[in-house]
Amino acid sequence: MLMEFVPGGELFSYLRNRGRFSSNTGLFYSAEIVCAIEYLHSKEIVYRDLKPENILLDKEGHIKLTDFGFAKKLVDR
Repeated sequence: MLMEFVPGGELFSYLRNRGRFSSNTGLFYSAEIVCAIEYLHSKEIVYRDLKPENILLDKEGHIKLTDFGFAKKLVDR
């Protein structure tokens, strides 16, 4: 298995090293997370493991979700 290199690391590490977000940064990441979950739901996928360790930051500061081990495809909806 290959994964894309994501230079920003985990959101967890970012928070541990820098502490709190500014209000604007917090709103930005919240909106990105909501959009990612909304996209998965549109594909009938439930993520089920949302935590800072599973959110990666790319070089532009956008999020990427990782670790889909607990994700589930909805059937008979």
